[in-house]
This record gives sequence, C-alpha cells and structure tokens, in this order.
Amino acid sequence: MGETKGRAVRKEVIGNATLYLGDCLEILPTLAAESVDMVWTDPPYGHGNADGDMLSRRAEAVGDGYATQLEAIANDGGEDMRRVVDGALSEAARLLKKDCCCCCCCGGGGPSPTFAWVAERMDRGGLQFFHSVIWDKKNPGMGWRYRRQHEMVMVAHRKGGKLAWADENIKQPNIISLSKPKEGEHPNEKPVALVERFIGLHTLRGHVVMDPFMGSGTTGVAAHRLERKFIGIEIEPRYFAIACERIENAQRQERLFA
Repeated sequence: MGETKGRAVRKEVIGNATLYLGDCLEILPTLAAESVDMVWTDPPYGHGNADGDMLSRRAEAVGDGYATQLEAIANDGGEDMRRVVDGALSEAARLLKKDCCCCCCCGGGGPSPTFAWVAERMDRGGLQFFHSVIWDKKNPGMGWRYRRQHEMVMVAHRKGGKLAWADENIKQPNIISLSKPKEGEHPNEKPVALVERFIGLHTLRGHVVMDPFMGSGTTGVAAHRLERKFIGIEIEPRYFAIACERIENAQRQERLFA
C-alpha cells in the first residue's frame, strides 16, 4: 500500500494551492531550495492504524455511538514511518528558508515513544529543535491505563537560522486546548483552527506553507483562510481527491462571501 514507483504524479493547481498526488520522497526533491516559509505536517505515527488494536474496536469498547474509521494509513508501520519522516525532514531542511518554522505532529504517550524519536530527528540533519507543544483534545480518547487526551507537535527551524515569529507581542502558551473534529474525512484529521494557530504564529500573508503528508487537506484549508500559499503532497488517491475538493470549496466559499 502506498507505492508510487513508476506511477505518474498528478498535479493540481487550485488558486494559490499546488497539490501533488504521489510519494513525497519523490516529489520533494523536484522543488526549489529555500522556497518554503513553513512546513506543517501530520505524518504517519507508526502505530499501525486499523490493525485490530483497541482503537480499531473503539465503538465496541466505548459504546457512545461514534465509530472509528477502520482504514489503514500508508507507511504507518514503525520502520516505514521512520523512513518517510526522515526523508521528508531531510528535504524540509533544504526547502525551508533560513529563518523558518517546521512543525511535525507525532501523537502522544505510548506504547512506542514516537514523539521522542521525532524530537531527536528534528535536532539534526539540517534542523534545530526548538520546542514541543501539546494539543489538549479536551476529551480523553482510547488507551490502556492512561487514556489519550493529548497529542504533541514538535517545532524546529533550520540549523543556523532562527524560528520565524510573526508578531513579537504574542506569547503563546505551549498547551493549546481544542476539541478534535467530531466528523472528519481522515482517521487522524486535525482541527482547522489548530493548524491556523501555528500558521498564524510563524508566517505572514503571502508566505508559502507546505505539507508533505497532506491527508484530507486541512493544512491547505487553513493556509487559504489566512491568505498563505500552499504546497501539499498526498500519497493516497482517495484523500488527495478529498483535499482537492475541500480546498476548492474553501476558495469558492470565500468568493461567494466576497
């Protein structure tokens, strides 16, 4: 699942958004160096989603009427996750401008310490780790003994540069409390407001935001709302189609109100 070797890459341009269907490890090297102001991404966590674990049986275990989407995520095994995230971060160090921001979601808690691996990886290979931010989802999810109520976002910048900060008057707490979407197009979809918060902190209007693991297009919607340009890459055709539709709808809605 997720193989793109030999498959023609599809490119869609929707307003200020450029979207690619394909493997980010093949597409990122084709982009110009120092052409991106910010990377925000939510890659696979290496947890093997929909592999029969407790999360897969959520509806049965909790009985609250909300079913978990039982869909596997490309490159969601431990080794594959580290391979693709390592490759994407290597390219991010090349593509980002000197003073920039790179935000990588990485889950939270256990059983495997993915968050620790991501933090360590974001402190080498051309990047410099800056901080960890906790997304408090406000309601506990699944978990054994400790139930999962948070995820972490690791923040870095290019080595030798500094963390881009849009407004020096803003002092952002490193815990952000927002409810997760009740219904989403992707099993790990983030709230648009969460992505907007980070984009607003680290970029200015007209800057370029990139997401090499675009999923259903949340980053593209957030970037459009804040008048940023967007580059998104997604390996799964189904989610790519959803992302195109969501971003096009966001732009259409703005034109209607205008």
